[in-house]
Amino acid sequence: MVYGALLAAFLIMLYAVTHTRGWNRLKTINEQELSKNDYCVIDIRDYISAHRSPYPGAENIPLSYLPRELKERFDCPKEILLVTDDERGAVKAARMLRKRNNKDVYYVKAS
Repeated sequence: MVYGALLAAFLIMLYAVTHTRGWNRLKTINEQELSKNDYCVIDIRDYISAHRSPYPGAENIPLSYLPRELKERFDCPKEILLVTDDERGAVKAARMLRKRNNKDVYYVKAS
C-alpha cells in the first residue's frame, strides 16, 4: 500500500514537472523584439500553411522532415527561431535542435 502511494506521488510529480510551461526551455518571443539577423528562422508548419501565410526570411522545414534535414544539411551558428502554429510541435522541434546543438530555441506563433 505504501509503495503504491509513493509510486502515485512520483508519477504525479513527474507529470507536473514535464507538463508545466518553462520546463522545456522553449522561449516565446514577440515580433517587436525580433531582429531576424540574430536568428536562423525555421518555419516548421506544413508546406500548405507556410505557403498561404509565409513568414519573412524563414526557411520552411516541416516538423516531419526536420530530423532528416538536421542530419543532412542544417547547421546554424545563431540562435534558432521556430515559426509554428502549434506549441507542442515547437517543443518537439526544440528537443531535436538542442540534441544537435545546445543553443537557445525561441518560437513565434504564426498568424
